[in-house]
Amino acid sequence: MPTNPDPAVLDNPDPAPDVTPDPVPVVPEKFSWKSQLEPDYVNSPTMKIFPDTKEGFNSAVKSHLELQKMMGHEKVPIPKGPNDTAALEVFKRAFRIPEKPEGYGLADIEVPDSMKEMTFDKKMFSEVMHKQNLTPEQAKNLWQNYTEMSKQAYADVLKKYQDDMAQVVTQMRSEWGDAYDAKVGVGQMVINKFSENQEMNDFISASLVKDPRGIKFLAKIGEQFAENKIGDFKYQRHSLTPDEAQREIDSITGDPNHPYNNEKASRAERDRAIDHVNSLYAVKMYKG
Repeated sequence: MPTNPDPAVLDNPDPAPDVTPDPVPVVPEKFSWKSQLEPDYVNSPTMKIFPDTKEGFNSAVKSHLELQKMMGHEKVPIPKGPNDTAALEVFKRAFRIPEKPEGYGLADIEVPDSMKEMTFDKKMFSEVMHKQNLTPEQAKNLWQNYTEMSKQAYADVLKKYQDDMAQVVTQMRSEWGDAYDAKVGVGQMVINKFSENQEMNDFISASLVKDPRGIKFLAKIGEQFAENKIGDFKYQRHSLTPDEAQREIDSITGDPNHPYNNEKASRAERDRAIDHVNSLYAVKMYKG
């Protein structure tokens, strides 16, 4: 058994290991960039826009850099109202608003043959846009949109009219058969005879021919002309009262030389006179 050379130290064949304490967690300090600013800066309305975070700090820096880029650019004041003429002039120059309406240089509009009656007042449109202080780009875009929408609306109306007319023609052809063209022709003859000008002709045609009842009405009159039953409307009267009709009946029947009484009158004159007197009796019957 070995002898311990140092009796003060006990024998310890297994010395205790060294103990290392657990590290104390380090709590990161809260980020606050505004805490480094002067109180006046922190409380300014501009700084209050940005939050006291890393993201807010980056946003503030970005805003400052963008502002620097604008330094040296011409400042354009916002007019306070229509009477702020000085600011309005600067505004117009900055946005290249022309001094006169024709300065917009709006393009001419091409209208297809099917819309030849459609017109666009470019001069008036330019004046309206200039009054509203629109920029050239805004005016040209609005002009294009306006004309395209108008042409489309016209095309839609025209197509509906054509579809309606096709339906009318189909209906009348099924009713009249091969006589359709002839009946429509005599109806158009009536319009051509009594229209003062082409404008009136077009109006009457558009008003009556678009409906089967109008076509029948014109055809009926045309047939009367074709059979020489109307002549020059010698006996036609409009809006007679029953008393007026009776007076005219008395005048005709009391005149021995009138074609109604005179057997020596031609057959055509006598027939027209008889038809006229019959129409007068009809007035009495239906209005009396």
